[in-house]
Amino acid sequence: MYDFLYQRASSRDDAISKHTDAEDARYLAGGMTLIPVLKQRLDQPSNVIDLGDLADLQGVSVDGNSIIIKAMTTHHTVNTSDPVKNNIPALAFLAGTIGDPMVRNRGTIGGSLANNDPAASYPSAVLALNATITTEKRDITADDFFKGMFDTALEEGELITSVTFPIPEQAGYKHFPNPASRYPIVGAFVAKTVDGVRVGIAGAGPCA
Repeated sequence: MYDFLYQRASSRDDAISKHTDAEDARYLAGGMTLIPVLKQRLDQPSNVIDLGDLADLQGVSVDGNSIIIKAMTTHHTVNTSDPVKNNIPALAFLAGTIGDPMVRNRGTIGGSLANNDPAASYPSAVLALNATITTEKRDITADDFFKGMFDTALEEGELITSVTFPIPEQAGYKHFPNPASRYPIVGAFVAKTVDGVRVGIAGAGPCA
């Protein structure tokens, strides 16, 4: 691991300010991806900004015909949330299949989407449910957010604040997990809405 300056953000605005002032900063959400990357010296940021204290970026709520999940909400919280279980049970089920108990209690939905690992589970739900990713700057539709393997529409320093999931008529998720990592070898999230049926695939990327 290379040397870096560790900073804990006290608010969303404080996190953004710290990132702006740094030479080459990274946000730390649950750390399920960033910490291994740093340990293996695959990245060398000047600053690591911990978002763990940001209560304003945690929680689940119902807004009309949508579920809003804030970015620092853990997989465990999504899995056990009554609003999610009652309205999008497939999404609650998906969150409960991620990794192991330690990963589910530390990993966050915002961190997973920002990293956009092709083997992650959440992107399939975001695409199938036609969710909207909200940052401090703008709203980004699911179809516009994912650009490729580990690549998203996020600009440098842009911070995911929440994800809005339209409540579907029906939805389901299934994946075949790697026995060691529990990442999906392949998986699918299928959702039926008033606009039709959408399918998101986990464990795969685009091919020519």
